[in-house]
Amino acid sequence: MVSDEHEFQMKKNELEERLERLESERSSLMVEVEALRQKRTLLDLEKKGAALQATVEMLKMEKADLEGQISSIEGSQ
Repeated sequence: MVSDEHEFQMKKNELEERLERLESERSSLMVEVEALRQKRTLLDLEKKGAALQATVEMLKMEKADLEGQISSIEGSQ
């Protein structure tokens, strides 16, 4: 019976240590995953911002060009 109790305690301790390691790893991974999600969100927003900025600049140039064409047409009348 002593042997069984000793084996039980050893197995129990082994499993408890494994659970502690897994809990610790899970906590670390949760922090890392959240940080990566935040980084991805920022990168996505930066990408969308850059694309929108390029579109805005293109529209500004087109607007200025059209205004110049209209002024030229109106001036020649």
